[in-house]
Parts: sequence; C-alpha cells; structure tokens
Amino acid sequence: MKLAILLFFTLYSVNALASNVFDELPASINSNARYVFYSHGFIVEGDNPTPQHPTWGTYDFPAILETLSELDAIIIAEHRAKNTDPFEHAKKLQHQVEHLIDKGVPATNISLVGFSRGGFITAIASSYIANNNINYLILAACTSSLATQSDVILQGNIFSIYETSDTVGSCEKVVQRSGDKVTSFEEISISTGLEHGAFYRPIKAWVEPLNNWLEQKSEKVAYSIPRSELVELQEPISKRIYPLYIKLPRSYRSNKSQRYPVIYLTDAPYTFPIVSGATRFPMNSGTMEEAIIVGISYSKGSKGVSSRVRDFTPSKANDWKLKTGGAKAHLRFIRKTLIPFVESNYRAAPEHRTYVGNSLGGLFGAYVLFTAPETFSGYVLGSPSVWFNDNELLAMNVQKPKNETKVYLSVGSLETPKFGEQQNMVRGARLLAEKINAVDSSHLILNFKTIEGASHAIAFPTTAIHGLDWIHANTNPH
Repeated sequence: MKLAILLFFTLYSVNALASNVFDELPASINSNARYVFYSHGFIVEGDNPTPQHPTWGTYDFPAILETLSELDAIIIAEHRAKNTDPFEHAKKLQHQVEHLIDKGVPATNISLVGFSRGGFITAIASSYIANNNINYLILAACTSSLATQSDVILQGNIFSIYETSDTVGSCEKVVQRSGDKVTSFEEISISTGLEHGAFYRPIKAWVEPLNNWLEQKSEKVAYSIPRSELVELQEPISKRIYPLYIKLPRSYRSNKSQRYPVIYLTDAPYTFPIVSGATRFPMNSGTMEEAIIVGISYSKGSKGVSSRVRDFTPSKANDWKLKTGGAKAHLRFIRKTLIPFVESNYRAAPEHRTYVGNSLGGLFGAYVLFTAPETFSGYVLGSPSVWFNDNELLAMNVQKPKNETKVYLSVGSLETPKFGEQQNMVRGARLLAEKINAVDSSHLILNFKTIEGASHAIAFPTTAIHGLDWIHANTNPH
C-alpha cells in the first residue's frame, strides 16, 4: 500500500464532484452522517451537465449540486449515461442504500431526491428497497411515467413538490395505490410560472421546503465542519496510525486548475476547529489566501498528552515519566509520509506550506525551523516550551533557510510564574526570538508579538489568526 497509508474517508472525498458531493457511494461510510441521493431529469442524461431546453432554458445540474452541497449531508449524484434504463438504475440505488444500512447508517438518515425521470427512478427505488423509514422526495414526476406503472409501489416517507403551471402534477393517486406501504405523505405545490423548468435550477421555491422536510425527517447528527474529512496515515517504522483532519477551501471544486497553500496544525483536536472557524471569514472574503487545512492528531491508542510529549520533544529527558525525544522520528513522518500524501492527493502548492504549533507544538515547530527549515515556508509558533530539558533548544545549531521563511512567534503577557504558570514562557519566547534574529540570513523574517492579558490557556487563538493573517494575507483581494 503506497506509503503504508490507511485511508478512512468519513466525510468527503478528494475526487468528489464537490467537497461533499460524490458521483458514487464513498468507499468508507460514516454511520453518523446523513446521505442524500439526487437523480436528475432525463434531459441531463449524456455528457452535458448543463443542457438547453428550447422552452425551459438551462438545466443547471452543477448549480443544483452546489446548492445541495450546503446540506449537512453527503450527496450522491451520478451523472447518468444517455438512455439509462430507469429500472436498472433504481436497482443500483437500491444496492447503495442497502450498503449504507448494512454499515450502520439509520434509515431515517437516508433520503432519495429525484426530478422528472429522476423522480421516476426514485419511486422505483422506493419500491425495490421496501424500507418504511427511508425518505423520498419526488419532484414533478407522479403524473407522467410513474402514473402508468401500477406495479411501482411507493414505500417510506414521501414528500412531493409539483409546479402548478406544469403538466406534471400531484402524487396523491400514486400514494393512494400504494396503500399502507407509505409511512407518511406530504405534498406542496409551487407557482412560479416556469412550468417543468421550475426544477431546472435551484430556486428557493422548491429548495427551501426540500431542506426543511429533510431536516424534520432526519435524525439529529453531530455537527461536522463543512468541506472536511478524516484520513488516517500509518507511520511506516513505528506502525503508529495518525488521524488527519483535512478541510478543503471553498473554491476547491470550482477552481480545478488552482493549487493551494497548506496549513499544517499540530494538536488537531484542539487547533483544527479553532483555525477552521477563525479563517473562514477572511478566506471566504478574500482578505486571506484560501488554503487547505491539515490537522495532525495524536497517534491512535495513546492518550493525547503521551503522544504529544513523545512526538514534540527533541531529546530524552530523564526526569520525565512520559516518553520523550521523538521529534526526529515525527519530523521524518511529516516529511516522508504526511506531506507527500497531501501533495499527491490534493492540489497543494509544495512551495507554500505553513506550520502551526502551540506550547510543546511550538517547541517542535522551532526544532523543525532549526534543523529542517525548508520543510515549511511559514511557521506560527505559539507560546513555545523553550524551557524543555533546561532550554536545550537555545543551544541547538541552526540551519539557514535557503528560501524566504516567515516566522510568527508570540506569547501571552501573563505566561509567567507571577500569574500562575510553572514556567516563564515570556522569557523563553524572548530568548527564542533573539536566537532567530541572530541567524545571519536575509531569508529568515521574524515577527514577534506579546499578547497583552493572555495566559497560556487562552493565547493560542489570537496567535493562530494573527500569525496566519501575517503569513497568508491576500495581497490581491477580490
């Protein structure tokens, strides 16, 4: 297996149509997620995702998928081949749904949405699947092909939306012939005057009630960060497995030719949600470069404190009960396994990597800066544990970077014994700043800040956003 990688995609796929939109069921299933299948109309079958109808205009399949991608769900939307047999495709949907259920996804968290021919396929799938708890949304399909197929019996929770100016109308008769197989039935009509074309584009009239109905029918699931996924990598020598939290930029799907900077975070369970949330607005508004965010978590099977103490410390400290001194091995894992994985599976810019670490993670970042500075082009070092092993970091030899390397170093003004800290982090940070400034290199640029009123427990969020803004400020905002 390449680079001894174990991949477990819990939310989204690299090769997806969008960050949470797939054309096939993902290889790995998250039993806590919601799954929505969308089946398009007949006109889209073939190679063109935006075909033109002489009366109803463009069927904007990509725009519909973009809108569905905003749901807190995994979207499965295959672009069917020309003249696909609806019954055969319904069988395919049946097998995919049954696979989800076998993997532990609650039936109430599975929904099939179909428009026109796609609605016909959705209804057939309902008949095949025969599960009363699955949700089916039929858009403008019931009084066409479906009406004449008396052997197609709807089962499950049914929601119908039709347009009053369209020739395709209510699902009431189809539901009546299905009898008690239908668990629940709701129907609304919309009046846009757009006839069948009302569903060609994601307009509020049908999208909003669809979203509301899905929300009502689905079980509540834990909140997940949009456009994010979980991947697990195995360190080849120790065989330890490290979960990675990966978030893709908002424009990742639409800008297929663009390569993005990558922000690498240590202590991912703590740092990933902070950095993801703090950078959302500046990245989306264009004041900060959009970037891929990769959070490196602790090795599986070990406590977080044990993993980070082992991996972030440069040497063995005899007075520590926990294992120390694994920084060299962890750096090798990052350089030889993790970064190559990211840069071969995502559109990452190799020349623009940023490291973010706090406390022991700041110590590890300084160690990387001194021993292998070319690993990253930017470093955000928050409240680094310079004190570790009698300040040995300050005695280390420093390799001069060959390319421009920006270092943002900060510490809270209250990180001293006077304010309850065991170590004088302020003094350590200042000494580290002096050591960096003493490096005879025009390529090394330091920005050192003290965060007024901040203790060790609360300094990092400020460090992270200020440091990333300094390194990734967009000089050409749109």
